[in-house]
Amino acid sequence: MTNKMIIFCVFGIAISAGFIVPMVSGIQCERIIVPACQLGYNMTAMPNLAGHTSQTDAANMINELLPIMDSECSRQARFLLCASMFPLCSPDVSRPVAACKSLCEKVKSECSEDAVAALWPKFIDCDALPQPERQELCMEVPQDELKFSRNKGQGSIWPWLKNSNIVRTMSTIICPANFTAVNNECGPLCGTDARFTAQQKKIAETWTLALSAICFILTLFSLVTFWAEPMRFGYPERPVLFLALCYNLLSVCYLERVIFHNPLREGRDDHCLCCGISSSPCLASYITTSYLTLSASTWWLIFSFCWYLSTAKQWSSEALEKKSGLFHVMAWVLPLAPPIAALLWGAVKQQELTGMCSSYGFVKIPTLVLLVTGAIFTILASRSLKGLSVTVNDDSFNRRLTQVRTRILVFSCVFFVPAFLAVVLGFFEPQYETVPSCVFGEPCLSPKKYSSIPTLMRLFFILAGGSLAGMWVWSKKTCESYRSRISTTPSTSSSIATKSGHLIAKKPKHIGPLYAGINFHNVPMYNPSQGV
Repeated sequence: MTNKMIIFCVFGIAISAGFIVPMVSGIQCERIIVPACQLGYNMTAMPNLAGHTSQTDAANMINELLPIMDSECSRQARFLLCASMFPLCSPDVSRPVAACKSLCEKVKSECSEDAVAALWPKFIDCDALPQPERQELCMEVPQDELKFSRNKGQGSIWPWLKNSNIVRTMSTIICPANFTAVNNECGPLCGTDARFTAQQKKIAETWTLALSAICFILTLFSLVTFWAEPMRFGYPERPVLFLALCYNLLSVCYLERVIFHNPLREGRDDHCLCCGISSSPCLASYITTSYLTLSASTWWLIFSFCWYLSTAKQWSSEALEKKSGLFHVMAWVLPLAPPIAALLWGAVKQQELTGMCSSYGFVKIPTLVLLVTGAIFTILASRSLKGLSVTVNDDSFNRRLTQVRTRILVFSCVFFVPAFLAVVLGFFEPQYETVPSCVFGEPCLSPKKYSSIPTLMRLFFILAGGSLAGMWVWSKKTCESYRSRISTTPSTSSSIATKSGHLIAKKPKHIGPLYAGINFHNVPMYNPSQGV
């Protein structure tokens, strides 16, 4: 296995009087644009041995040298020719690093056949290349054994350089462009287009920004309505307030991540692994978004459970209010456990498409359980309401029950379906796995790009479903309430005239809950075995 790996050894440096001559780097490193020459390193600088000042000219020359590479006269021919056209560039050295003289002579001797020798480029002069014996900086590719900066069975070639950061071992793994070595495989680099294109990332950024803004506005409207009329929304519908609050804060987290800590705008980092644990802002964003998602799902379960207790078990609003402390502990404390467990387990990874962190299964599975359990309690509450309408022979009362039942079912479907689909789509998102390393002497092609549709649809269902979380207050009564508060001109309908001619404003009529006048705990239990 190691015979197929490239081992680049950087040898030597010009010295004078037994100490290292200080070097000031004045070259500009740039990424190699020719995939066929990304053989163990991917940064170069011009000019090269042929005197080219741009990579375009060097790429054209490589095309002319393809017959030598394809002849397979030497396994190291590709590396020698690529190193001549695209010398290694490092911030630790002051000039591009070419191949060693010994490597050049070996390749030239192996490619000495007449047909191939006639194609040998004149600008590659082996005698002019640097030599380690002269303590000159160069690269070579050992074949039989690993060589770093030591001879076999001997000490360091230059003992006075053993602590220098100039003599260093390059990566032994060949990775495609935008990937780096990780555990003998290749993982995507941060700030690069490894698995997704720049256009896909731009679309995802715009998509997230727009949906988050809409979600924030709609949930804020619901929260203002709740806080303006707190007496209007008591238990069992009070949990909708906290459900809307969770999605409002969740939209703020998405907006903050996209606007202020967007890793897609921070540029690439050749030492940052995209599929590994990322920066503190990414981890903080993961904890808050995961926590709020679980809290919202818990409040959905509490909402359904409260309606079940009110209808099936005939709990009063006051009885549910006494349990509100327990509800808050369940919804605000317990959801902290899964994201913290994912952090401790080391399962948090950064997504290349959105730049946000996620963990597979740690949040999705508990969220799925909470959503499904809440849906079951909603169905049971709906059946209880239907049974109550059968038990009571009062048309007016039954109409109110039907309105309540319809409102519960519509709200539950509008919230549950998007939230459930968002969790399911999360399991179908592509996982950012490593790719196999490339084989020396062969083109190192980039892997196929992923599809961004599952992620975009997941974001849509999360934020669109969250936008509708406060639809419980979207009613004619809400419009009338806002109109009565905004209006400053008294009307004849809202005023009465006295004998003295003065107008006295009427008190606005209190708009109570939808189920006002319905006391579920005073209604006899419905027994299907009893007839109507």
